[in-house]
Amino acid sequence: MDLATVLLLHKSSFLVGAFCFAYVKWQSPQASKGLGSLAVGFLLLAFASTVAGWGEKEALPFRVWTIGSFSVGVLGYAAIWVGIKRLSSGNVDVKDWISLFLPALVVAVALATGFHLDNQSRGTMFNANASIFLGASAVKILWDNQREPLSARFLLGATLAGATALTGLVLSGIAGWQHIADDVRFYFFLLIICHFAVSLFALIFVNERAEAELRKLLETDVLTGVKNRRWFYSKLPASLSPGDCFIILDIDHFKRVNDQLGHEGGDVALKAVALEVARQLRPGDAFARLGGEEFGIFVRDHDEAGARMLAERIRMAIRVLNVEYSTPISLSISAGVGVCKEPQRPEDLFKATDKALYAAKGLGRNKVVLVDEMQVASLSHPESVRSR
Repeated sequence: MDLATVLLLHKSSFLVGAFCFAYVKWQSPQASKGLGSLAVGFLLLAFASTVAGWGEKEALPFRVWTIGSFSVGVLGYAAIWVGIKRLSSGNVDVKDWISLFLPALVVAVALATGFHLDNQSRGTMFNANASIFLGASAVKILWDNQREPLSARFLLGATLAGATALTGLVLSGIAGWQHIADDVRFYFFLLIICHFAVSLFALIFVNERAEAELRKLLETDVLTGVKNRRWFYSKLPASLSPGDCFIILDIDHFKRVNDQLGHEGGDVALKAVALEVARQLRPGDAFARLGGEEFGIFVRDHDEAGARMLAERIRMAIRVLNVEYSTPISLSISAGVGVCKEPQRPEDLFKATDKALYAAKGLGRNKVVLVDEMQVASLSHPESVRSR
């Protein structure tokens, strides 16, 4: 493949990427942090490739096109790093642009020493700069997977790592490594493919993040920040196993809180209860607001004693909870507890647990009642199965 074709493909890979980034950024400016910087970086590299092409055709003086393509190109890779950093973290920080110090320093050295006039020196420095920023981008994308797991991170990170390796091979060939030098144009062609792939996987990354955020929104109770009924039911198995347990709890006299303090006070109480209950649970336990002042918990590997102990611990934590509003809010909860003893449908145990909650309310509230205790409670207090 001749040099003119290679330069055309090189420029086209960056132009396509810049257009895609700019379009998605224009369509959703708030949901695509980093794409603007990526578009700038790709445009700068496309311009640098264009200037280099003009130079090869002797349309520009040698001194002009060498420093022009070199300066714009090293700045372009710095802009790509800024874009990847913002894309990965989802945050915009003005301090990101401090990374421009490195290419600015390299350009200053070029102007002072004139090394850009030597093709080998210019190529070596240019690809070294590219390797640094591409490598840092790959590390950033993959490192942030601990904070925000997305499968597209691995595609984008692997592509950036591949581009880093290919840039290193091109650098080695330019530096004169004999077994690499003959394949420089081939590695450069693969690098062009990587540029297209970076554009593709960056957009896939943006799309996957948007879907994850939408899914989170659909599964989260807006007021309390805990999961909602839809999510709760989706986490239940088709059939319960022995040791599976439901705890359904309800804030006592919640209407009184709303009547005395207004709905804002009631919202404060709901948030406080949700936060405190979540603190009492293990990371793998399912906890959600089922509606109004009612919350549901699904846990595994509990016998009746352990399930009651958990429910009692939650009840006592809420009883001593200090909720500050215009005046302190004193709260209590009632809870029904159902423990699976043999395989059964989750809806059956859930209904029985809900009846146990009714029984706890009927016994005077601020109590925990197990499903197996419900018959005794209803015989002693018939109203316990009819009222809340």
